[in-house]
Amino acid sequence: MQVELFDWDKIRVFRTVAHLGSMSAAAIRLGGSVPTISRRMSDLEAELNAQLFHRSTRGIELTEAGRVLLRHANVMADVMEAVHVDVADQQGTETGIVRLDADEALLAWWIVPQIAGFLKSHPGIDLRAGAWTPPTPDCASVADAVITLERPVQSDLITRRLGKVHYAIYAAPHHPAASGGFSEPAAINSARCLFPRSLADLISHTLPPSDTLRQFCERSPMSNSLAAALAECRTGAALCALPTFVETSQPDIQRICPLPEVRADIWISYPERSRRLERCVTVLDWLRSLLDAEDHFCFRQNPVQALQMEPQAPLRRQA
Repeated sequence: MQVELFDWDKIRVFRTVAHLGSMSAAAIRLGGSVPTISRRMSDLEAELNAQLFHRSTRGIELTEAGRVLLRHANVMADVMEAVHVDVADQQGTETGIVRLDADEALLAWWIVPQIAGFLKSHPGIDLRAGAWTPPTPDCASVADAVITLERPVQSDLITRRLGKVHYAIYAAPHHPAASGGFSEPAAINSARCLFPRSLADLISHTLPPSDTLRQFCERSPMSNSLAAALAECRTGAALCALPTFVETSQPDIQRICPLPEVRADIWISYPERSRRLERCVTVLDWLRSLLDAEDHFCFRQNPVQALQMEPQAPLRRQA
């Protein structure tokens, strides 16, 4: 296929089919018909002289050639987005959409409570936030800003470390542990305590098998839903291990046992294009201020400072 005749529209259709896993789903997403989608994919296979899909009644599965093409198609999609940023958006870099992907807990319990104030101060910015998921070889994040608790592996991102997230065990005020003066995991050895899966993974990777906290975690139930774990904690049905910044937005639970052995770095990452758009720079500066360890002690590097302080007052909402 000659480069001059390369048809981006066919690649766009192919990428949609590959991500959705079926021609019919792609037709619904793109507003076309299944025969049209199928014909375009057959034409693309003929032009490339390669089979891209294994077709069956259960849907489609990428061949090795299809997986290779998908990786290139994802890069091409990023290039097309960059063209829009660099060329089509030059007259309005201070307004428009900014996409933020963030660690689920930080997003729900720290960032989201401040979004209304931010949007009020910057009405021209359409901030769209979602929970971050680890990228895969076939699907990388296209967000303008990313907040994670593990360092991104993409070499094309600008990455900076901010503060640290610290953890503790929490209880509802009416739970027996809330009035028992517990200060170490060993003291609640027989209690039912929920651990979010991400924290359980961090504990298993950080602490040796003989550690009391790791043993307590390994025999405790894990939850893949932060909202469900917090709800169960509130009912008094279980204790729950959570990041300490939860205290600012969830005053109806109380810290009973700090976990100073476990902490995670906060990373802020963004593509080069974000430094060239005023609206993205505004969001990045806002995020840095929200996660600044000097202003918010719960993000201090030193666990003594971060965990032995009195719980912080709720975040002051921006005017």
